[in-house]
Amino acid sequence: MATNDHNGFEVGTANVRRVALLTNPAAGKGSATTAATKAKERLNQLGVDVVAIQGSSPDSSRQLAAAMVADDRIDALVVAGGDGLIALALQEQANSGKPLGIIPAGTGNDHAREYGIPIDPVKAAEVIAEGFWTSADLGIMRSFPEGTDITQRDIGDPVDDYWFGTIACAGFDSLVSDRTNRIVWPRGRNRYNLAIALEFLNFHSIPTTVVLDAGLESQQVLQQQITLCAIGNTRSYGGGMCICPDANHHDGLLDVTMMGQMSRIRAALKFRKIFQGTLGEEESIQQFRTKRVRINMPDINGYADGDKFAPLPLEVEAILGAGKFIVPRP
Repeated sequence: MATNDHNGFEVGTANVRRVALLTNPAAGKGSATTAATKAKERLNQLGVDVVAIQGSSPDSSRQLAAAMVADDRIDALVVAGGDGLIALALQEQANSGKPLGIIPAGTGNDHAREYGIPIDPVKAAEVIAEGFWTSADLGIMRSFPEGTDITQRDIGDPVDDYWFGTIACAGFDSLVSDRTNRIVWPRGRNRYNLAIALEFLNFHSIPTTVVLDAGLESQQVLQQQITLCAIGNTRSYGGGMCICPDANHHDGLLDVTMMGQMSRIRAALKFRKIFQGTLGEEESIQQFRTKRVRINMPDINGYADGDKFAPLPLEVEAILGAGKFIVPRP
């Protein structure tokens, strides 16, 4: 049964008796398997049947997730892993109406942080068994061919699309993610921190075109040198960096944070503010709220939920109520 909250989103309680548990054994430095085992044991104790699924590749995991979403005998799809595996599940679960439960077992766990889901797998399993859920907005990224003029109202059909739950990004943070993917040591959060330090040695601004309210009557085109652009459905990425501190996953809008041209020292100070969630009205920081945004930077990849999607140009849109997450009862 579902009810409408006074803010317009839906909440309800699902009768959770059987779940599909999707696991990524590599997540969280390999701790996802342990977390999944603990969650499964607790769910069984609470009378919930668990169908364990684990693909041999991202494609096979996505196929398994699709089958479980389509199976009426499965009351919820549950992910034991990090934000990347949640994003994989979202490609099949978005707009399906089937609840998504989370057993946090990644490095960043930004979805869990946003929705107040306990990091402890036993407590997270108890949240899932209770079955309280909320609808939530999701973002969708769309890629377009190189050379597309994103300032035009109609830019044609996308090459590909990709659902995400937290933040899409382009610029310095994309370069950090590119480098993180090339580094084999250290593991986990320290690898990301090392990539930030190394990229600062080559820190520079990038000529960028950003189109706010893209395709709408209120469309606004910005062309300037920036260092990064974060497009948030939620507040944080990278394990708690509050790059979009005022984002609301229930408002049908995206929060856009752009960092302008600046020196390495000034940028380092800004990143300290990002970690603290106190960006505010900082100099060289611009923040916007929009339904749909387009962005183009030369030779830059677009990322969302920590995973690479496609080279720019991209269009990003907020889709009201496309997500459905099992969360702690208020």
